[in-house]
Amino acid sequence: MRLEHKVAFITGAESGIGKEIASVFSREGAKVAIAGLDRQAAEATAKELTRSGTEAIAVAVDVTNEAQVEAAVEQTVAAFGGIDILVSNAGIQIVRPVDEFSFEEWKKMLAVHLDGAFLTTRACLKRMYAGRRGGSIIYMGSVHSKEASLLKAPYVTAKHGLIGLAKVVAKEGAQHGVRANVICPGFVRTALVEKQIPSRRRLSASANKRSSRT
Repeated sequence: MRLEHKVAFITGAESGIGKEIASVFSREGAKVAIAGLDRQAAEATAKELTRSGTEAIAVAVDVTNEAQVEAAVEQTVAAFGGIDILVSNAGIQIVRPVDEFSFEEWKKMLAVHLDGAFLTTRACLKRMYAGRRGGSIIYMGSVHSKEASLLKAPYVTAKHGLIGLAKVVAKEGAQHGVRANVICPGFVRTALVEKQIPSRRRLSASANKRSSRT
């Protein structure tokens, strides 16, 4: 098992892509912290993994809350003795034309995707550096880390930003044996995406219609 004796802290791991990542890591021998905003869902996922014979705990955390992030990472260290892998996966989606985005929506999107990535990275790096056993920081980017898309201004901005953050973390972490990478998957039909498809189609049609008039 490639991740035996490794400890992984995975945000947004109570469902969707994060849950699948946690499952794969567990099968490869990692001890996993299911870090999620939904405490009940996180606990349910942790129990599923535990029943399969691996070690997993649930930690409730809002990745935009500095105190909660520090507490969740410390809880993981106390349970497993350290942290070797951070998967910064937590994210949300709001689709709307730029001229219709409220400032609050913009800030919320950037807070979850970028502030959350920064806070969890900082907290985990401190423990990785102190543990002197290296580590890996993995950011969940997107095809939108490199390409634009209609109706997703803050999402695209945030996903581009993750690449910049990863480059800096990789340079700073190299002397401590810590790597940093961004995964950029294409379109994935998660439960959250399925709920948004009808409204996204309506907004996209509206945006295209307005664009054709100009």
